[in-house]
Amino acid sequence: MRPNAPCPCSSGDKYKRCCGPLHRGAPAPSAERLMRSRFAAYALGLVDYVMDTQHPTGAIWRPDRAAWAADLSRFCTETDFVRLRVLETGEQGGDATVTFEAQLRQRGRMAPFVERSAFRLLDGRWMYLEAL
Repeated sequence: MRPNAPCPCSSGDKYKRCCGPLHRGAPAPSAERLMRSRFAAYALGLVDYVMDTQHPTGAIWRPDRAAWAADLSRFCTETDFVRLRVLETGEQGGDATVTFEAQLRQRGRMAPFVERSAFRLLDGRWMYLEAL
């Protein structure tokens, strides 16, 4: 992705100032920023980032990293990540929730959905836990 291109997370910022630093290893300062960076990672096919930001006790964490990466890669290839809109955020201690609306396109059809996601701090870094 070009650094000056709009970030895929729909923030309105350039990728180099938005999700780019997180994708290169900077910690997300909030659960919302992590969620945005994960959406952008899906859009860009950065499956290692998606797996690395999944909490190990979360519902979708998988011990077979190679199979997990293959499934994620297939999903990213088959899906256009059109738009993201954050609806609500909440944080209490080391736990947080983010409710968002995602506009996806799969096989030429729009596939919008709303999700409320749980996040948890692990060793000082926000991690995606699961959909609620």
